[in-house]
Amino acid sequence: MVKSNTLSFTVPTELKLQLEAVNHTGYYDSLSEFLRDAIRYILKERKDLRTAMVYELYSNKHISLPKAAELLETNILEAKELLQTREL
Repeated sequence: MVKSNTLSFTVPTELKLQLEAVNHTGYYDSLSEFLRDAIRYILKERKDLRTAMVYELYSNKHISLPKAAELLETNILEAKELLQTREL
């Protein structure tokens, strides 16, 4: 079972209206589902952002090297090289 946490954040009125409209489109069962999907999509498409995020998590010892490799969608050796290069 995956542990879930609640986050709260502030958005401009126009974005709030757009997010509320998501619930009425029928594409998603909830706003939470939409936001999770949107975040996954951004992290998949933005390799630079994903790498920076994984570097932060790994360097602060929040994740292991195998988990870093999984998040980077690579093998352990390549992940280690990528994370070491980022340190420079």
